[in-house]
Amino acid sequence: MRFLLILMTVLLFGEEIPKKIIAIGPGALRMVVYLQAQDKVVGIEKREHKFIHARPYILAHKELLRLPSIGMGGPNFNINLEAIKKLNPDLIVAGFIDEKRAKNIEEKTGIKVIKIRYGKLGNAENRSFQEALLKLGRILGKEKRAKEIINYLNSLKFEKINTDKNVYIGGVAFKGIHGLTSTIGDFLPFKLNGLKNIVNSKSQIYISEEFLYKTQPDIIFVDESALGLINFNRYKYLKAFKNHQVYGLLPYNNYMTNIASAYLDAFYIQKVFGKNINMDKKAKEIYEFFVGKNVYPEMKKKFGGFRKF
Repeated sequence: MRFLLILMTVLLFGEEIPKKIIAIGPGALRMVVYLQAQDKVVGIEKREHKFIHARPYILAHKELLRLPSIGMGGPNFNINLEAIKKLNPDLIVAGFIDEKRAKNIEEKTGIKVIKIRYGKLGNAENRSFQEALLKLGRILGKEKRAKEIINYLNSLKFEKINTDKNVYIGGVAFKGIHGLTSTIGDFLPFKLNGLKNIVNSKSQIYISEEFLYKTQPDIIFVDESALGLINFNRYKYLKAFKNHQVYGLLPYNNYMTNIASAYLDAFYIQKVFGKNINMDKKAKEIYEFFVGKNVYPEMKKKFGGFRKF
């Protein structure tokens, strides 16, 4: 079986399954961990050391933080090419990189660069995520694992929530942490439940407080990564705050979307609308599947976990 996988990779990509890899850019290392290929990683960006409680893939594999640094990293690909060359990886996995920059890195390092993305920067899209999984899985010799993830996601059932209540998601991170007025119209946990944000947009945007007071959402969900920036007293006259209809969700974005957390957020939204779900049990199941460890207790201690304010 392993011989067949190697042969398929050679035929498709002209080389054997890489033994040593580097992951750069938004979402790249997350995808590698989902595919259970973290043992191939030989160096990481300094950026991966930040906000680890908002990144379950790092929280579950803190051993990655002991690897050599390859530069700061980030969406602008502030990496140290010389440091990468010294580590001599077989492959660079780059998240959300354009063709020109990928070619430039290849030319300067002599190392093959594979581009992956799973939606627009700052948001996730299921079909793109699954396509990226399969592509990277084939290259890394983890196609079986990629298919397991896709089958698992397809097994998670969400029934459309029928409601006349207006809902809003605030505090969504995007290239940093932001307050309540940061939102995404095309919010994956809402989409999975057939809900629509009161804000209609395909990517992250900032709205005005005036808009919130004008629309008066019935239920507000808050990305808990933003709690330190939100003065709840400031919004006490919003209907949702007055009626105690404000709920905390686990961080959606941190160096691209946390897919596992997004699905957990979707289940908690179901619970808010009346479905009987044990969130501790569901979090254990999902995190153990995606990253190999139940990191929810640590995240809950840091952010507060799924809760009503």
